[in-house]
Amino acid sequence: MSDTAYEERIVRTVEAFRRNRYDVSRFAERTAAADYLAAEIRGKRVGFGDSETLRALSLYERLSVHNEVIDPPRAGHVGGIEAFLAAGREALMTDVFLLSANAITEEGQILNMDGAGNRVAGSLFGHEKTYFVVGINKLVPDIEAGIERIHSIAAPRNAHRKGKKTPCAKDGTRCYDCAALERICNALTIHYKKMSYRPMELVLIEEELGL
Repeated sequence: MSDTAYEERIVRTVEAFRRNRYDVSRFAERTAAADYLAAEIRGKRVGFGDSETLRALSLYERLSVHNEVIDPPRAGHVGGIEAFLAAGREALMTDVFLLSANAITEEGQILNMDGAGNRVAGSLFGHEKTYFVVGINKLVPDIEAGIERIHSIAAPRNAHRKGKKTPCAKDGTRCYDCAALERICNALTIHYKKMSYRPMELVLIEEELGL
């Protein structure tokens, strides 16, 4: 893709999200995005959705200097499933919620698949503001392509990363629409527009980040 075509694609996406009532911030690289978020939400109580992108930005470490940060997967690694669930509930009651996306579209939609539900729940209601922190690799043309990205890339690779006992985790290459107890594809949310009555912001980073 030429530089001109790339820029046109980004501009088209940003304009679509703004028409859909989102605030949009655009960054060339992750450090600038982390600096922005640290300044924007300083002093707030922050909840995380499970996100390799947030980890790539070292946001837990960065924000913890001036914020209380609730990160359910981090709690789960230490205390197991009950600690994860407790932190997941707590993260739903924070001032600010941060997560990424499995896909965003050039038409201004956000797609997320979830297993336990804490991540998509936090994206829908209850916080002063929600930030979707997304790498350029998540950008697809439309909803159909976003769902395909989830089935062929995001879900299998995340299941593989987490060591789940699912067919897709064995090779991390495709969805089998399984009935496994550890299936992580239990609910799909599509944000067609920004949710009513609360600010939401797309933080678009022009690097490949997360799965």
